[in-house]
Amino acid sequence: MRLRLLACCYNDPEMRIDPDTVYPIRPDCRDDAPKTRFKPRPGLTLSPKRWKLLHNEEGCVDIAGMIKRVQRGGVHPTIKGEVWEFLLGCYDPKSTTEQCNQLRQQRRLEYEQLKAKCREMDTAVGSGRVITMPVVTEDGQPIENPNGGASGSEQKNSGAPLPKEVIDWKLTLHQIGLDVNRTDRLLVYYERQENLARLWDILAVYSWIDKDIGYCQGMSDLCSPISIILENEADAFWCFERLMRRVRGNFKSTSTSIGVRAQLTTLSTIMKSVDPKLHEHLENLDGGEYLFAFRMLMVLFRREFSFVDTMYLWELMWSMEYNPNLFSMLESDTGTSSASTKDESVLGQCGKFERKKLQAAKKDDQIPLSVFVVASVLEARNKKLLGEAKGLDDVVKILNEITGSLDAKKACREALQIHEKYLKTVKAS
Repeated sequence: MRLRLLACCYNDPEMRIDPDTVYPIRPDCRDDAPKTRFKPRPGLTLSPKRWKLLHNEEGCVDIAGMIKRVQRGGVHPTIKGEVWEFLLGCYDPKSTTEQCNQLRQQRRLEYEQLKAKCREMDTAVGSGRVITMPVVTEDGQPIENPNGGASGSEQKNSGAPLPKEVIDWKLTLHQIGLDVNRTDRLLVYYERQENLARLWDILAVYSWIDKDIGYCQGMSDLCSPISIILENEADAFWCFERLMRRVRGNFKSTSTSIGVRAQLTTLSTIMKSVDPKLHEHLENLDGGEYLFAFRMLMVLFRREFSFVDTMYLWELMWSMEYNPNLFSMLESDTGTSSASTKDESVLGQCGKFERKKLQAAKKDDQIPLSVFVVASVLEARNKKLLGEAKGLDDVVKILNEITGSLDAKKACREALQIHEKYLKTVKAS
């Protein structure tokens, strides 16, 4: 029976799809693009057929089955969008199809209202254009472009001073545009202006609703894959908003520091614990603050992996970090699980990483798996770093050489091993 099922999988045309044909690279950029390593694998990758079978008659998802399959081999390109919505906590796996559809429609309406509000403040939103020139001065005065009009957007201003929050938002619009025009330009998808404008719109609306942080460089790299795989713009927006709940602390900055420094400090602690020799070597090179890992954490390895392999890495990490109470935690905005560490039914639906954290009963442990993935990358280059790095420039050069050569699944597997080693070290201390 098992062999017959495998034979069916291998003969399934869905499983023979090449991800690079789903997300094609521009012909003139193929030589520069990192090679894709991920391929859908029969019996391992979550396929469209398996995804359908994981839903009961009412549409509720067997979340344990989903997590198990994603951890084994990622998600098939044709269903990434809908699976990511569950991995990121957009929907409760216990919800029926009808309940999910109701929430989806409610969110779509809410997004349209938010977008309409943004369009009232600047008509470039939803116009199909991408703003790349400043539209207001620091004190909120419209900036006229050489051709007349306000830098590619019409300013709706009766002459009354603009509120500070509106000025702050307008000041981000051209920076979003500059970043959008640089994001994933290797992809055929972004040859179309409407796709660039869609990404700009999502980020412009997000910048408006997140009054505390607004828009920061790097967010376009995180939003782009989501904008591509989810057909509906509102669905993509809310999926991105859920992702930002996980990582927005990295973008939170003060006059002297930026949030990701906290994770870099944690990385330093982990490396000192699991590989004191390498940590000491990096410290001696004035790299003890691990600033060379800044980019990996800020944009979640977008530069270290190909576009397809980045998505594979993300879904592996999200599945390993998954908690079945994620939806309710995000809806209540607590960010923490109330699950008992002895509740086997909950533990059985958790990802491998989350399960270990709950079993270790470290309630204050909010270290994401991505930090341990960085540690696994450093460990994989241990000999080279120890033997060849004579200064920080050498460290950066060695780490830049990994682009396109990393195996996402292996990196996650080794990250889990480092996490377990770290937990034992902390427990013993």
